[in-house]
Amino acid sequence: MALPVALFAMIAGMALVSAAVAETINVQQGSHRDASTKSAIAVADAGANIARSRIDRYAVVLAAHQCLKLGSSGVLEGATAESDGWCPAVTGTVGGGKYSYRASPAGSTCGEYKLCVVATGTVGEASRRVEVAYGETAVEETKFEKTEGEETSGEESSGTTKSGSSPFVEGLIGEEGVEIGGSADVRVGVGTNGDIVQQGNAAKVCGDVRHGVGKKNGAKQCAGYTETEENKTMPPVSSFMPSDIATNNSDYRLVACTKTHPTKEPAGCELDSFTGHRKSTYPWYAEKRAISVGGNDVLTVNGGDYWVCSLELGGTSQLIMGASARVRFFFDTPEHCGLSPGATQLSLGSNTRITSTNKSVFPAFYFLGPSNVSLAGNAGTDELVVYGRETTINVTGNATFKGVLAGKKVIVTGNGHIEDDTSYEPPAEIAPVTEKTEPKEKEPTNGQTHETKVTTARYYSPQFYVECTGPAPQGAAPNSNC
Repeated sequence: MALPVALFAMIAGMALVSAAVAETINVQQGSHRDASTKSAIAVADAGANIARSRIDRYAVVLAAHQCLKLGSSGVLEGATAESDGWCPAVTGTVGGGKYSYRASPAGSTCGEYKLCVVATGTVGEASRRVEVAYGETAVEETKFEKTEGEETSGEESSGTTKSGSSPFVEGLIGEEGVEIGGSADVRVGVGTNGDIVQQGNAAKVCGDVRHGVGKKNGAKQCAGYTETEENKTMPPVSSFMPSDIATNNSDYRLVACTKTHPTKEPAGCELDSFTGHRKSTYPWYAEKRAISVGGNDVLTVNGGDYWVCSLELGGTSQLIMGASARVRFFFDTPEHCGLSPGATQLSLGSNTRITSTNKSVFPAFYFLGPSNVSLAGNAGTDELVVYGRETTINVTGNATFKGVLAGKKVIVTGNGHIEDDTSYEPPAEIAPVTEKTEPKEKEPTNGQTHETKVTTARYYSPQFYVECTGPAPQGAAPNSNC
C-alpha cells in the first residue's frame, strides 16, 4: 500500500509543479508580447513624427510634387503617387524597431482632411499602426502682371510684363501667444494663433490685431485699427534655409588672420571689419560658432549667410550690416551646439545696437530649434528680423525695434517701442500663410493688370491622431480600419 500511495503523491506533486511552471512561462510570454506591443506603438509614433518633420522640411518640394520617396542615394526626393493612389512607402529603424509610413498625395484630399499619414511600427512579432490627419496651409506668391502691346482676339497679348508680390502685414507674431506689458508701445500689426494678453493698462497697440480662432484679444488698441480671428502658419526655417549652409557660409569672414601661420588661414579672413582687438576666440569663437562683441567695439558684416550657435552683444557694442549686403544668421539647434533646450542664442545688452546701412534690407536672425532671444536696450534703434517657430522672444528695456519679430511666443515688457519703417519690406520667405485657395488667373487685356497665384510651398498641421485596428486588409487603402 505504501508504494502506490507514494507513487501517486509524487505524480500529483509533479503535476502541480508542471502547472506552476507552465503558468510562469505563459505569464512571461504575455509580458514579452505586451512589451513588444507597447514598443511597436512607440515605433509607429516615431515613424509618424519623422514623416511630419520631413514634410515640413520639404514644403517647397511638395509644391511641385505629390509625394516624397527615398532616392537611390538615401536622400528624399519628389515623387508621384503609386497605382493605389498613395505615396511610396518610406522605411527606417528607430529604438530597436522598424517603421514604415505612407502618405496621401499632397495637394489632394484624404476624407475631410488635406493629408493623411499612416505609420506602422514593428518590434519582434508585434506590429501596430497609427494614422495622423493634417490640415494644409500653402505659401502662394501673388504676381501682378501688366501687359503692354497689341491684343489679338482669342490669343495671349504680347509685350513686356512687370511683377510684384503681395505685402507683409504683421510685424509682431507669436504663433502660440503674445504678451504685452509695462509701457510698451507697439506700432505694428500683431498676429497669433493664441491669445493676446496685456498686463496692466499702460501698454498700447497701434496696429491691426489677429488672434487665434476661439481665442481672445486682451490688448488695448488705438482707435482706427481692426481685430480679426484667424489662424496662420509660420513656415519652418528649414524650408528656406540653404541645404549646404554647414559647409557653404560666410563664417570665414569672421576668422582672425594670423601672421605666423598664414597658410592655415581661410581665404577671406577678417573680411568683416572689427574695431576691437581680435583674438582667436573674439569676436568669433570658431569651435563654438559663437559671436560676442563687447565694450565699445563695432562689428560690420558684409557677407551672406552665416551658420552660428550664438550671438551676444554687450556694453555699448554695435553690429552693423553693410550697405551692399543681405546678411542672414542661421542658428543651429541648441542640441547640435552643445546647449540645453531653450538656451539664449541671441542676446542684446542694455546699450547695444543692430543697424543696417541699407534701410530697405535688415539683418535677419533665423532659429532652427527651441531657444530664447533676449532683446534689451535703453537707447537707439535696432533694425532686424528675428524669426523662429520654436523660439521665445523677450523684448525689454527702452529701445526702439524696427523690422519683424516672430516666434513661438513673444513677450514685450518695459518701455520699448516696436515700429514700422516705410522703406523696409520684410522677406517674403517668412510671411505667415492662411488656408490655400485655388490659383486664379485673369485673361490679360491690353494695358490692364492681371493676377496669378502660384503655390511655392505646402505646410501641414496635425488635426487628429488615431490608432488603427489590426493590419490593413489586402488591397485596401493604407488607412483602412483606422
